[in-house]
Amino acid sequence: MWALQPINLAASGLSDPLPATLPSPYDGSQYLWAEQVNGVTVGESKVTIAPVAGDPNSLDITAVGYAPDHNNPRAIRKIRVRVTRFPLGGPNGTPPCAMCVGGEVPPGTTAQVQIGGSAMVNGSTSGNPPASYCADQDTKTMAAIMTTGTVDTNGNPTILPPPDGQESIQGVTKSTFTAFTLTDADIQVIKAYAKASGPGHYYQGSQTFTSPPPDGLLFFDTPSGNPLTNSSPSSDKITIDMHGNWSAGWNGWIIIAGSADISGDVRINGLVYAQNDVQIHGNGNQRITGAVVAQDRVDSASTTLDSEEIGNGKLAYNCQAIRDGGGTGVNNWRILSYREVEGT
Repeated sequence: MWALQPINLAASGLSDPLPATLPSPYDGSQYLWAEQVNGVTVGESKVTIAPVAGDPNSLDITAVGYAPDHNNPRAIRKIRVRVTRFPLGGPNGTPPCAMCVGGEVPPGTTAQVQIGGSAMVNGSTSGNPPASYCADQDTKTMAAIMTTGTVDTNGNPTILPPPDGQESIQGVTKSTFTAFTLTDADIQVIKAYAKASGPGHYYQGSQTFTSPPPDGLLFFDTPSGNPLTNSSPSSDKITIDMHGNWSAGWNGWIIIAGSADISGDVRINGLVYAQNDVQIHGNGNQRITGAVVAQDRVDSASTTLDSEEIGNGKLAYNCQAIRDGGGTGVNNWRILSYREVEGT
């Protein structure tokens, strides 16, 4: 699993997504010795990594151990581990937009995006801060802003497109968002993962932060613990207020079963994902690198990014920050199952 984690890909020689033909030693063609004593091998192994049919976010890792070696084995042990990760943030589930709005807007309503003041939504690799893309992404199909609804601007905002992409793509179908939309089942898994991550990673109800919480995965749940829907009671409609001095920066994923309100000197590297709407009011040196997703599950209230006269609110796309939560490994591969199997 070490070789698969994003931080180790360069050293391991693998890539994400995995190449069609895996290099040695991950194809089972090379025997690796565990220890040698006076030049004599006292333990050997080989490993094979294979995709799981129909599931791009799972892999089977098969390891075979030999004692003392594979030529003269006295003992053989073969194990198979299935590893998995969240679809969101994987190569097939990386948002294609710095600001993505309206994937779950209720029937009969229209998502609205408003960009005002001197705000910046940046998809350009030459902007400040520059956008950054992963090698497997096709920027021609991407946009700085993508929505199932409309985009309105006022003031003097700057919207910069990805290379060969567009500033904004409006009126896309909801299916465009499907690959990076969290289902209720996905939310339950993320909730459990956040709870297991220790104090400061799982919250219920509306919250206010004037300084950065712990890095990593944060999940904000409804007070009842029930999924957020268009018919949720008002008591389950939460807002996470982030403002104050975050100059030290914050890295990770913020997943909200509700809405977000971001203002002040807030600096986020990673992903902000709200099942409802997001309001971003830039002042100070506010900066978000990664992506903001506002699904508008409850209503079509405007998702807004603006900058006050004293402000400098900036949102810049960054694929790697989305995928690995700004280097925190929030979507690292993790063990789903483990079993011993027969064979050599």
